[in-house]
Amino acid sequence: MRVERFIVFVMAMVMMSCHHVPEVEVRARECASMPVPRASAVSCSLNGKGFVFSGRAQNGAYLKDLWEYDAATDQWKQVSSFPGKARVSAAMIAYDGALYMGLGYGKGKIYADSSYLHDWWRWDPNTDQWTELASYPQETTVSPTLFAVGSRIYAIYGTSGCFTREINYYDTKTNRWHSTPDSRYRALSAFGSVGAVYDGRCFYGLGNNTTNLKQWYTVDLEADDWTRLHSAPGKGRTFSACAASKDAIYVFGGRCFAGEMTGGEVFPDILQYSPKEDEWRHAGEMPCGRAENQIAFAINGKVYFGLGEDENGTMINQLYCLEE
Repeated sequence: MRVERFIVFVMAMVMMSCHHVPEVEVRARECASMPVPRASAVSCSLNGKGFVFSGRAQNGAYLKDLWEYDAATDQWKQVSSFPGKARVSAAMIAYDGALYMGLGYGKGKIYADSSYLHDWWRWDPNTDQWTELASYPQETTVSPTLFAVGSRIYAIYGTSGCFTREINYYDTKTNRWHSTPDSRYRALSAFGSVGAVYDGRCFYGLGNNTTNLKQWYTVDLEADDWTRLHSAPGKGRTFSACAASKDAIYVFGGRCFAGEMTGGEVFPDILQYSPKEDEWRHAGEMPCGRAENQIAFAINGKVYFGLGEDENGTMINQLYCLEE
């Protein structure tokens, strides 16, 4: 009897480990190409337009331009000249009718303090005015994930060659940065993570902290309350793109850091996460194939994604719109 129970237990564990990830079909419509292809840029939407900032060009040059995508006309235009340094892996978010951006990595030696950029800016689209704000207080300026909650802009983790358990937030009322103490309930610290807001809830996960992560959380940042959700399927990934539609959260591509003989790869897939069901689904593959360091944003409930680079480092200038 004990042997039979053991066999049933083992079979149950095997079945759980082989959980089937359901599939859903989504289509991607090609939009106007970006005039200046780039990877490692950042993006967000504001007032019904998509914005893309900074990044790395095909020739390796770092960029500092700001572009606007008008979904109504399917056109791109460069809207302003950023007064700071060119950079990659920066941070940008829309808040209260303006764009807040900065941080990231500038040209220089990889462990030099001057390569990690702490400047933080506000751009007003109505006046085309740039205002330099209080500098970021930590060294971990590469690829933090931003959320706007109340009057605060939270910057989750990031890296500078090391990782941090502190989370920083910018108070838009006082123009000051603050650091929150460590919480044992938080997600693993990482860089190259993704985040999205769905129905007023913040979702965060994936990334790398010397290990490719599949973690996925919903978080109340004001209460520092982290709830673990179902992990993303397959291998962990970093430098994916992420945005939320009216019905789901989407994750695009990314990389699993490892050798070719040990499972490393750039992903071609689209993952769909349902916050209502806490369930992941495969939603097909991207028209551009395998890609990482892309951008994604949502306009009027529709998700747009693209740019980035393929597994050979070739830049992609296509932008796509998901048709759910």
